[in-house]
Amino acid sequence: MGVIKVTLVATIMACMVIIGSHAEATVTCEQVTIWLTPCISYAVLGGNVSSLCCQGVHSLNAAYKNGDDRRGSCQCVKDRAALIPGIDYNRVNEIGEKCGSKCPYKVYPTTDCSK
Repeated sequence: MGVIKVTLVATIMACMVIIGSHAEATVTCEQVTIWLTPCISYAVLGGNVSSLCCQGVHSLNAAYKNGDDRRGSCQCVKDRAALIPGIDYNRVNEIGEKCGSKCPYKVYPTTDCSK
């Protein structure tokens, strides 16, 4: 009877670890930065959105697995954008549409990415 209880508890704990690991963000800020770096020239200077920028946007959208991914990438974009002199947040928020992809958030210095 004791062995069955230990096995049952171990199985339940293993399931909790597996389920918990899927709830964590899987997209890193480093990945977001790599994917979206080609978008900086448009965000600062305007003109045309490059195909590399759009590829990055599509890669980012395809990588989202859960809300933590979206919130984390939002915070990453917000933090990194604040470091770029001359960035135009209106242009930043146009990029998804110009690439034919929906962005799940709008990024401004005051955006609350926790929602």
